[in-house]
Amino acid sequence: MPEPGGRVAVTATVGPGRPFARRVASVFGAKVVVFGLALITTLVISRLLGPDGKGAFVGVTALPALVGTVGVFGFPSAINYYAAKGNSVRGLLVTSVLFVAIASAVIVAVMWLTLPWLEKSIFSAPVEKLGQGTGDQMLRLILIAVPAGLLASSVGTILYGRHEVRLYTSIMIGQAIATLVVLVTAVGVFRLGVPGAVGGSVVASCLGAVAALVAVRHVAIRHPGGTPVSVRSVVGYGARVYPAGISGYFSYRADTLLIQALLASSAGPLGLYSMAVTMAELLFFIPDAVTTIFMPTVAGSTAEEANAKLGRVSRMTFLVTVACAIALVPVAWLGINIVLPAFVDCLPAFLVLLPAVVSLSLGKVMTSFITGRGRPGPVSVGAAITLVLNLAANVILIPSYGIVGAAAASLLSYTTLALLMVGMACRMSGLSPLALIVPRKQEFLVLWNVARRALAMAASKAGA
Repeated sequence: MPEPGGRVAVTATVGPGRPFARRVASVFGAKVVVFGLALITTLVISRLLGPDGKGAFVGVTALPALVGTVGVFGFPSAINYYAAKGNSVRGLLVTSVLFVAIASAVIVAVMWLTLPWLEKSIFSAPVEKLGQGTGDQMLRLILIAVPAGLLASSVGTILYGRHEVRLYTSIMIGQAIATLVVLVTAVGVFRLGVPGAVGGSVVASCLGAVAALVAVRHVAIRHPGGTPVSVRSVVGYGARVYPAGISGYFSYRADTLLIQALLASSAGPLGLYSMAVTMAELLFFIPDAVTTIFMPTVAGSTAEEANAKLGRVSRMTFLVTVACAIALVPVAWLGINIVLPAFVDCLPAFLVLLPAVVSLSLGKVMTSFITGRGRPGPVSVGAAITLVLNLAANVILIPSYGIVGAAAASLLSYTTLALLMVGMACRMSGLSPLALIVPRKQEFLVLWNVARRALAMAASKAGA
């Protein structure tokens, strides 16, 4: 229940940590399932389309995320923040729908007019692979996913802002299943190639948006209370976090866009790089599960409660991410060589990306703490610095070193962002950098106990 003034009571969440841990475990489990389904989808589509076809598909489907990030103005982060503060769900839902309607109309109109230029620059590789006519049609078709993506991200943040973890994870898993079924049917059964894969991704995006809208509407009916939040407050918070969002997106995806632009003679390098990224991002389900719950938890806590939580959350996340990165190396090598030998040239870039993702994972925890404390400004500054560094490194390294150069640019920029955010979090919390990074005995014991239970459970099932 909201406390006076609309603030959500979270004492149980940040005290012993069990409700927080259960929510993280729930989101973690869902993300593992989602990523498993997504990995199956990627493997099947990659096998059917090959490096060139996969590169063309990735290039076209990158458009909604690109324009959505540019046109979202930090709105989902603001909605998440005020949902965690206990503001009216109904009011936030109405505000989200109105924003998506206006933003989508503007974005689609602008993109429709600028597509001829984009086809000759950023998206030249997929257009060349598909042919001018088909490539043009696919880029216009994928624009349908723009309002769907904006709606899903805007209203979906209300769910985990209000700790509706079960609903949130159900939608994640449902959309992953829908994506797998639709894409495999279109490409594997009906042999529709890249156009079928693009059309299937549009259908899956629309289904996810509808599911999120229905879920939040039910939450609004069940929880009719809460203090209304003004549009001015939402826009103000969104404007402060927007530079971080847009800079972060381009830092994460500048390599993909520049590979298309600088290595436009073939879609193959993009297909290989996307596979390296897919495998490295297996690690993301760890920090993403944590930060999904941690940011709204911090937003609904006192400064003292949030500071007390930060050290253990950060150290544990870092330890688990590093352990999983080490374990992922032999798994990825075997998987590529056995299942997708045509993609074996992606492995060097994958090895460089692994420490980059570890650094980014640490940065994600820090940024969720800083924004949860209502200070998105420093995050935006750090993200802008990182973006400039990332773009410069990609432009210098990609022409000479190809996809390995793109991975090295990510390593440099993600590590820089992590260091900046650790420094800011230390200033805000009063903790030392070592207290945020270096695991202690208790974290190793937790990891050991979890691993031992997992092995015991596996042995028990094998014996049965």
